Parts: sequence; C-alpha cells; structure tokens
Amino acid sequence: MHGTMLFHLPTPLTLTILERHISSLRPDLAAGITTWPEFELFMKSHDRVAEPWSIHSPTVQFLNKDASVKREVKRGLKMTSWSVIYYRLRRNFDGLKSEFCDGEVVVPESEEGKNVDDDEEEDQGKGKGKGKREFLTGMNVTSLTKLSEGGVEITYEDKNEANKEVKMKADMVILADGANSSLRAKYFPDVKREYAGYVAFRGTVLESEVSEETKRIFDPSLTYFSYKGGYILLYIIPGPTGSLAPGSRRYNWVWYHPIDSSSPSLTSLMTDMTGLLHRTTLPAGLMNPTAWNPYLTLSQSIMCAPFAEIISKTPSPFITAINDSALPCALLPGFDNRVLITGEALNLMRPHMALSTTQSAMQALELEKVFTGQLSLGEWEKRVVKWGKVGVCKTNAFGLWNLSGVGAALPWVLRLLGVLVGIL
Repeated sequence: MHGTMLFHLPTPLTLTILERHISSLRPDLAAGITTWPEFELFMKSHDRVAEPWSIHSPTVQFLNKDASVKREVKRGLKMTSWSVIYYRLRRNFDGLKSEFCDGEVVVPESEEGKNVDDDEEEDQGKGKGKGKREFLTGMNVTSLTKLSEGGVEITYEDKNEANKEVKMKADMVILADGANSSLRAKYFPDVKREYAGYVAFRGTVLESEVSEETKRIFDPSLTYFSYKGGYILLYIIPGPTGSLAPGSRRYNWVWYHPIDSSSPSLTSLMTDMTGLLHRTTLPAGLMNPTAWNPYLTLSQSIMCAPFAEIISKTPSPFITAINDSALPCALLPGFDNRVLITGEALNLMRPHMALSTTQSAMQALELEKVFTGQLSLGEWEKRVVKWGKVGVCKTNAFGLWNLSGVGAALPWVLRLLGVLVGIL
C-alpha cells in the first residue's frame, strides 16, 4: 500500500520493495478481509483498475441456536480476500498481471505518462517516466545501518543467488514485513507476541457446495453465532481465483474457541501432518485430522445447523493461535526519522474486527500527508500509534464480549476511554 501511494505522488521517486518470498505468485491463503472506511478511501484514491474488488454485505446478523435471527444491524460492509488485494496492489504498483487482476490501469488525466500498463511497463522498469519502481522477490533484509552522510544502508540476502549478501542505500526505509518481522525482533528484542488464550479455526467452502436452505440464511450478511465461551462468524468472499460472480464465490468462516496455552490439544493442533510445530498459523491443507476431528465433532453439537453444515463441508480447515504485540513507536530510534515501522510489524491486533488491512491503509494515507506537507513525521507517528491503540481496545473488547460477555470486555472499554482522552 505504501509503495502504491508513493508512486502516485507528484514528485518522481525511486521505489524498491524487497520481498522475502521467492516468487511474485503467492498461493491463495483462503483469508477473508472485511474493509473499513480508511481502506475504502485508500482504494478510492490509489486503485486505478476499473474493476470491482469486493462483495457488498448490507447487514450484520446474529443467530440463535435454532438459526433464527436474534438481532440484525443495518451496516453495509465490503468483503474481499487477501489474494484479491495483493494482486490488485501489484497491478497498480508495478503492473503485474494475474488471473486475479489483469485489467487496464486507468491513469487520471493529471497523471498522464505514469501508466504502468502494457507497452509502458518496460520503460517504467528502466526508470523512465515517473521514477523507478522495483518489486524484488527472494530478498531477506538482515540489517539497517545509519549513514553518516544521511540515509540508511540496507543489507539483505538474495535467495536467488545462494543468499549472496547485497547492500543498497535509501533515503527512507519502511518496514512492512508483518507480525513475524525479523527486524522488529532485532531492534525491539523485549517486545514479544503474547498468546491471548484462544485460537481461530478457519476455512472456506465454495458456494456450489452449500445447501440452498443454508444460503438463504446466510446471504448476503455478515453472520455471527455465539455460545458459552466461543463464537463463529461467516461472510462471502471472492472465489479461489478472485471471481465475484455468484455461484463461484466462497463462504469464509472464523471460529474462535478457548484453548489454554499449556494444553496438549494446542500443541497437537499446531503440529502439521509432517510433524512440524507452527508458532502462529498452521496453513490450509496441513491440519492433522486426528487433532481436528474432536473439534469437528464439537462443532456439530454446539453450532446452529447452518454453521455446522459449513464446517462439515470445509475441505481444508486451518488454525491461527491468537496473539497480540505492539511497539511503542513507529519511527525506529537512532535513524533520524528515516526508518518507519508499519502494518503488523508495528501493531499486531487480534482479528475480531478485521482491522489489520485497514490499519495499513490508514498509515499510508497519513504518510501521504507527510509527503504533501500537511504533517510532520513526528505527527504521523503520534497518529498511527494512537490509531493502533484505539484499534486494539476496540477489537479486544468486541472479541471478548462475544467470547465471554460484558464483564470480559469492560476492561478494554475502559482502556479505550483512557486512550481517547489521552491518559493511556
């Protein structure tokens, strides 16, 4: 997101994204995304592909055990998937075409000459036109060094060349390497991920596999069902290759359930079929049936019928151990405000309100104000850190309310008030 925003600035910039994954083509993560106003504003401002990217959900509904509607909230939301957004941003940034997104990049008249499409891609890659953009895969950044003459030296390993060490200089570095950021661990060794005491079972099911009765109950809402100690939610996301066409989309579900950190069950669930223990997320397709079957059986007894059907028809469920972590600052100390920390590298939030993608969009939009002279970097840092604190309080309160009731959510509500008035 930051790269796309920076590319659209009026001042030509040289932009290099160092991606540790070896390929630009990423496997579908079966991960749904619910968007919020900040992300939608980002896409309105910086998405230049004239094709839809989301599915509209007009209401939020809460079901009883008999699948009747207990409560309904008229709240329009946009639903999409990680893969759709990744490939959409790549198309905007460096012109990558994929089965998810191969539409024309439409450039506003005020920015003519900045197109990344077709014949101009080669020229852009060579640095002609509006600056130079590179998306380099297989690059593992290992360290940053402040330069006496100004700027930052980046050291990284090139996996394409047998981990050959490479150095490059930059005026500004944006760390956006996620919750497992090795650089964050290096520069903030005391900040650890903390297990929240529960997991999220997750999965998707093709629309074509679901009964018409269940479709009538779910479509097109964001739907919740709670039971004592846990809850589940579901919404429609694009299909495995990004299709938004009815009939080829997927139902995406997330089931939050408590499991103690010392429980053998947690270790068993997080150990894949090859015997490898995963720290945070065990990917789809690797779940050990022996570990999953007791929870599959549990779901059929505690869920209302539509959710029980969806879970039973999920071909490749997976699991995430819910964690928190947050840094105290968004500007890396000792680098003269030249190293910024963004996304989940800055603030890993529990996923109850799906704020992670929106958080990155907010940070990019605020950084745009820095480059256009509306904010200082210090003001940017204050805003993104506070937004993160507010987001943590909101998502934790909402999640714990659904898991355990008002009493569990109340401390986070009080903390939210403290953040809003500036005492926390």
